[in-house]
This record gives sequence, structure tokens and C-alpha cells, in this order.
Amino acid sequence: MKTKKNILTAILFIGLGLNPVYSQTIKFELPAQKGKILYLLAFKGIQQDTIFSGQINEKGGLVFTPSKDKPLSSGVMSLFIKPDIKFDFIYSDKENMTLHGEGEYIHAQNTHFHDSPENNFMLTRYMEQMQRMEKLMFLEQGMQIYKANEKLHKELKNEKAKLEKQQNAFESMLQQESSKLYAARLMVLQNLMNNYVGRLQVTSDTVEFYKIRKNVLRELDVETLYSSGMWFPVINGMLELYYKEAPFYSQFGSDMVTLLQKTQSQEAFLALTNDAATICNQYSWNIDEAALSKYLNQSGRITNPQGKLKQMLTIYKLQPGMLAPALIGADLNKKNNGTLVVFYDTGCSSCDNEINQLLGNYSVLQEKGIEVISIAADVDKTTYENTASKFPWKNKLCDFKGTGSENFINYGIMGTPTFYLIDAKGIIQGKYAKLAEILSNF
Repeated sequence: MKTKKNILTAILFIGLGLNPVYSQTIKFELPAQKGKILYLLAFKGIQQDTIFSGQINEKGGLVFTPSKDKPLSSGVMSLFIKPDIKFDFIYSDKENMTLHGEGEYIHAQNTHFHDSPENNFMLTRYMEQMQRMEKLMFLEQGMQIYKANEKLHKELKNEKAKLEKQQNAFESMLQQESSKLYAARLMVLQNLMNNYVGRLQVTSDTVEFYKIRKNVLRELDVETLYSSGMWFPVINGMLELYYKEAPFYSQFGSDMVTLLQKTQSQEAFLALTNDAATICNQYSWNIDEAALSKYLNQSGRITNPQGKLKQMLTIYKLQPGMLAPALIGADLNKKNNGTLVVFYDTGCSSCDNEINQLLGNYSVLQEKGIEVISIAADVDKTTYENTASKFPWKNKLCDFKGTGSENFINYGIMGTPTFYLIDAKGIIQGKYAKLAEILSNF
């Protein structure tokens, strides 16, 4: 019997070895919080999703184990205990860690991590860098007090050069560790934000703009950004590169394509695609929208398009030089200079302004032989009729389905107002957000 028992035990251990348990647990030891409900939130782009909630036991303990059917990737998590405790830390899909905190409030000074190289690396290296950057700032301020030929200025300058050399070595170390540690990738991202993206709002130096863009396209890791809690400040900060007065106006779309091509995570890929499409629409960046839609069609990564993504794929087929879709409810003008198709929504301030511009310039369009067809996104018949009754042109369409109208879908309309200029052969000549853009070409 003893022999059989030993054999059975050996088989059990072999079985366990063949079927390892992937638990990646977080054990919380928070005695001052006993009896309270703890929430865990994970960053996903600009969102934070609640992934767990549980009551801390009488000894201050609680364990979180991700579901096997919903595994979590490494990223920043927020621990939240009502009413006012919020603490961010790194979750790693390769660690079974313990977070221990004794105090009534949870913060970096009274919290310790066990079996978590990620969080310990972050805490120690972050503080190391902070102290070095504070010294550099102090030295920079000190150098401004003394003249360049004074002895103390030279000593401060030498010390500053030493610290900058240390910081360069530190950043090289982060790059090397990035292949192993999410914490290192997160610090690279933070430095990219602080040293480059964050400077866009305080500089007008074209050379610096070029340097910042180069570094962003080379170093920005979209997967890390997606789970970092820094999505909005980084993406929003980057827009300074692309506004009309900026050096890279009309290159937003192609730059987003560069970042998307490097993004392996489909979840992060879709998030960036959606936000980039929204930005193109918000600022009426039609050239950028075209570059983005072309890539999405050719990438093969959008397998079940919905919402904005479906519209982006449609937009690819609606570029200048392509045949315009047939309209439901009216025919495109086959004479003279064709048709101006106007998509609008009553009550939208931009739409109302453009409609007023259109009414004021309608005679100009008539002289050019351009017929107007307006298509409303209205859902209320009275609202629509009160507005449309003032229009002097013949074709005024509305099926009261809002932006779910077939005409809106077929023309890939993501926002109003939108103008399509179509020639007498049914070929798209251009897509515009403002009537002035069209009139300026006459």
C-alpha cells in the first residue's frame, strides 16, 4: 500500500506539473481598511474599467485572482476605497504579488510590495530620476544667477553636465529593461510625455517641433500607453503638431498610420483608430481622414466593422475621383457643374451657420450651374419642416432616422455639416466641412 501511495503522489505531482496554475494573484494586506469594499480599476485608453470588487476581511486581507477566461495584461491599476482612497500601482501578468499598507491612507510612503519587481523597480527608479531632475533644475536656475565667465557658473555647468550624462545612461538602461519590465516601458512613456510632448505647448521653435515628432513616432509604445492612464494627455498633447499653423498640418493621418503599424495589440489598435477617426472628424481633417481610411482598408485588421470604423472603411471609397453613391430620394444633377450634397442637423450651431452661408451664396452656386441637395439628420418632423421650408432649392431630404439614414451611411458621414461636391458625371470632386472652402475654388 505504501508503494501505491507513493506512486499516486508522484502521479499527482506530475499532473500538477503538466497543468500549471496561472493565477497571477494580488494579495492585499490592509489592516486599517478591514470591513471596507475595495475596488480595482484597470486603465484602457481614456476609460477605467472596474474589474473587481471585494470586502476586506477582519484581518485586513483580500485576494484578487483574474478570471482564466478574461486574462489581464500588464498595466496600471487603481485601488479605490470609498470615500477618498485611490492608489495607482502596476499589475503584472507574471507576478503573484502582495501589497501591504499599514496606514489609514494608502500612498507610496506607507505602502510596500512583496514579490513585485515591477512595482519595486518603479518606486526606486522613479524616485532616483526625480531627485536627479530636481538637481538639474536647481543647477539650471543657479547658472542664470552668475555670468558665464565666473568660476561658480563653470562649476555649476560641469555638475549639470555630469548629471545629464547620468540621466542619459539612466534612459538607456530603461530602454534595455523595456523588453522585460512594464515599469521600464511606463517610465520611457512618462519621459516622452515630460521631455517632448509636454513641451509642445510651450515652444514655437520649428526645429524643436521636428525633434519632438521624430521622438514620438520612434518611441511611442501604443500598447503601454493604452494601459497607462496617460492616453488622453499624450494623444491630446500630440495634436499641437498638427493644427493648421503647425509644421505638420495634414500629416496627422499618416503619422497615426505609422503608430498603428507598430501596434500589435488589437484592443489598443482599435482604440487608437477610433480616437484618430474622431479627431479627423472633429477638426475636419479630410486629408488625414483619407490617409487613415486607406490604411484601414488595406490593413485587413478590421474584420467586423461597426460605428466609426465602418464609416472609416466607407470613406475610403468616397475620395475625390471616385464615383459617388446614388442618393435615396433624389437624383444627382447630370448637367453643368453637378451637385452640392449638404448633410446637416438642425440645431447644430456649425450646421446652422453653414446653412446661413449657403442661403446667402445660393445665387452664386446657381450661376455656376451647381444644384443643391440637402439631407437632414433630424428625427422630429416639425423641427425639420420649420428649417427646410426656408430653403429655395428643390431637393430637401429627411427620413427621420438621424445619422442612421441610408444616405448618411452610404456617404460615411461621421459629423455634420459635411459637403460633397459631385460633378455631372457623378464623380466626387471633394469633401468639405465649410462652404467657404468650396467657394474659394470658384
